[in-house]
Amino acid sequence: MDKVMYDVAIIGSGFGGAASAIMLAKLGHTVALIEKGKHPRFALGESTTPIMSKTIRHLGQKYDIPEFVNLASYDTIMNAHMPITCGPKELFHYFWHEPGLSSAKLSNGAVPEIIVQTPEVDTQLYRAESDKYLVDVAISYGADYFEETTVEDIEFNDDGAVIKCSRPDGSASEIKTRFIIDGTGHRSLISQRYDLIVPQEELDTPLKSRSIFTHFKDIGDFESSLECDEAFIGRTPVPRIRGTQHHCFDGGWIWFIPFDNGVTSVGLNLDIDTYPINDKTGEEEFWEIIGRYPIVEKMLKGRETLMPFIKTKRIQFRTKQAVGDRWAMLPGSAVGGDGWFSTGLGFTLLCAHRIVDMLHTKMLKDDDFSRQYLENYETALFKEWKYVCRMVDGIYKSMRHFEVFKYYCFFCFMGAESFVHRGGIKRPHDLNYLLLNVGDDNFVAKFEEFYTMVKDLHERDEVTQEQLDYLRDFVRFEMKDYNYRDYGNPIYGGVHRRLDKSSRFFAELA
Repeated sequence: MDKVMYDVAIIGSGFGGAASAIMLAKLGHTVALIEKGKHPRFALGESTTPIMSKTIRHLGQKYDIPEFVNLASYDTIMNAHMPITCGPKELFHYFWHEPGLSSAKLSNGAVPEIIVQTPEVDTQLYRAESDKYLVDVAISYGADYFEETTVEDIEFNDDGAVIKCSRPDGSASEIKTRFIIDGTGHRSLISQRYDLIVPQEELDTPLKSRSIFTHFKDIGDFESSLECDEAFIGRTPVPRIRGTQHHCFDGGWIWFIPFDNGVTSVGLNLDIDTYPINDKTGEEEFWEIIGRYPIVEKMLKGRETLMPFIKTKRIQFRTKQAVGDRWAMLPGSAVGGDGWFSTGLGFTLLCAHRIVDMLHTKMLKDDDFSRQYLENYETALFKEWKYVCRMVDGIYKSMRHFEVFKYYCFFCFMGAESFVHRGGIKRPHDLNYLLLNVGDDNFVAKFEEFYTMVKDLHERDEVTQEQLDYLRDFVRFEMKDYNYRDYGNPIYGGVHRRLDKSSRFFAELA
């Protein structure tokens, strides 16, 4: 086909942009993939989840893309000898710290640890290599890749759009396309062109968080960095290093994402109400906060950092719209959330699937690119962002009291597992099936009830046993239709192992 006019131009070759290019090219459409920088490069969003793994496997099977199927788990990546550094993830590991805590038990004798094993071995992706790999796959399927190409302007007309570009050597070029997917991230080209960013003071979410992060080399082992006994070490079904570690404290949390090459992604996320934005350097503030928590400090102190500390301001944002005539934004360009529960890659793939499917089955076929065909996509994206942000805001609120956190943290798992259980991954355009099950009105109503309780308890210096018993029973019994692992049952001691194939989850799977 003559490529003077591309079917789709994708601006931004990160995970979502490259994955969209692969799907569209595989379906026979002409694709231009435009990248301002070059690969390999650093990117956040390094930890996959069961939703992401199951989604990319489904898309690989649906569109006959074996590279997607191979990316669906750590084991398949290893077996296929893919050129990607990664690490195994089969645990969500949460450990709650008091200032000065150096042992595996709190001052009241409680073990402040929650462990949830994933259904299969998911993956920690070293994004510098995984994103480059996806770009190479897109090229192999026929996408044209334009690297070190800066978009200077976009002009829409009755026939499509003209993307005016420049390169480092000063040369200029034009790329013509019928449709544009904006995958450029929080400095979205489309949002800047149309002044679409919602001002921070008008942002409709209670979540306010910021981040400081870097990559470390050869950090210390968690279990060797605290005072513990064999009973503590044996609590977990697999070594804690085979998971994403979340070190939680009042007002924030620290992620540890280990890769097989000895590199560990480490980030500090902070509630802005507790830790206001300030003029300290990222490195200075990072070590100041880490110094309050001896276990984490022992893991990191004196270890080599591989890049400068990056410090952000508030990471939540939203655009006024996410679609228009002849264009759509991937979620990273339309909204910003928080790293808790690692929703980013799964959210991106779900949204990419929605756009690609509508383009392929309707818009490209009918040569009609009006925004009406993607209004459901926009509604879904903004609703998912709204409720995921509210869930995460509750996480920050719950962290004041470990006994509250240990019940509230299961809501994300119940939302994810019920979304998968109901077949949401295979229903891209149905607004009743949304990320973390927020398309289910009953689930949302129960979440809001629990979230309200957590916000109230956040304001209290002490929480009574009666209040904690109510939270436990709410999770176990009020949420029983969504609680496939009996979360909250004290017999598990906060450790929830991989579900057996005979469980209710698999017996009732849609």
